[in-house]
Amino acid sequence: MIRKALLASGVAGVCLASVAAVAVADGTDRPATPAPSWQKVGDGMTGGVSGMVVSRTDGDRTDLLVARDNKEPGQPRISSVRLAPGHAPAVRDLKWAGSEVPKDLESLDAVPGRPGEYTTVSSGDSGKFRPTVYGVKVSGGTAMVRWSAPLPGTEKYAGDDSQNYEAFALHRDRATKKYVAIWATRGSNGTASQVRTAAFDPSAASADKVFGQVSAPAAFRAPWPAQDEVRHISDLKIAPDGTVVLSAAQDPNKNSGPFSSAVYEAGRLTVAKGRPALKLSKPEEVSRYTTADNRKIEAVALLPDGDHALWGTDDEDFGGSVLCDRL
Repeated sequence: MIRKALLASGVAGVCLASVAAVAVADGTDRPATPAPSWQKVGDGMTGGVSGMVVSRTDGDRTDLLVARDNKEPGQPRISSVRLAPGHAPAVRDLKWAGSEVPKDLESLDAVPGRPGEYTTVSSGDSGKFRPTVYGVKVSGGTAMVRWSAPLPGTEKYAGDDSQNYEAFALHRDRATKKYVAIWATRGSNGTASQVRTAAFDPSAASADKVFGQVSAPAAFRAPWPAQDEVRHISDLKIAPDGTVVLSAAQDPNKNSGPFSSAVYEAGRLTVAKGRPALKLSKPEEVSRYTTADNRKIEAVALLPDGDHALWGTDDEDFGGSVLCDRL
């Protein structure tokens, strides 16, 4: 498990927005931990969350950026979300500067050590173009594409399920300060997700030099959900210590669901002799949401305390929601 000291009471404040006092045997009142609750951050088909990252924490307030996998002009691509105890999430769609507006975004992650810089990946809109990684700069309520590059290894992409990418994340090694990119196909039923890594240079002079040598793929199959139309990896993030946290989801291809999801710790990413080394292990279940919950988790964001994370859903007809959960 990821274990670090709690940085501030603010993270707990966001996760435990309402706490009731209960009497215990010694006669004192202590707070009871309430059941976690989902918070709505988008309505309908265009309001799902397909990627998510924590952009800032300040006291008991947490600011997020969420990606939307929309494709049509005028539909939101990235939205800011503010979470604060006792308040409904404050959601604002970002405006785009420049001529390039990405679409079908399936992930979102920060570039460590470079405030305001993020990466996101487009799955390729079912074969209309190669899966593409975008470097995005966010300032205030505006986003701008700084660079874009085809996802490595997708030269023969034809829109098939074996190359449907929904996960892309960055990691900076504590010892070497080197950046690593990690990405994965979502997989489907009997087809495992394929996870790859490469050295990453956010300050490269040109987009074709952003990625280093790509690793051989590592296969991952989620032990659950086990229903039809399973996506073995719907998102992933790398903790500062290299722990791989990922989500898996079941989508029956019906906009009303029912959906189900699970979140796992599934291995570790290290940097050895300047090269990334990924070791996927037997997945350890963090949380499970059955069809009774009807949640399709497609986004994972790690909170800075190291003990909590946020899950984001793309629940189709039911929009998008987020939930703070304990690791």
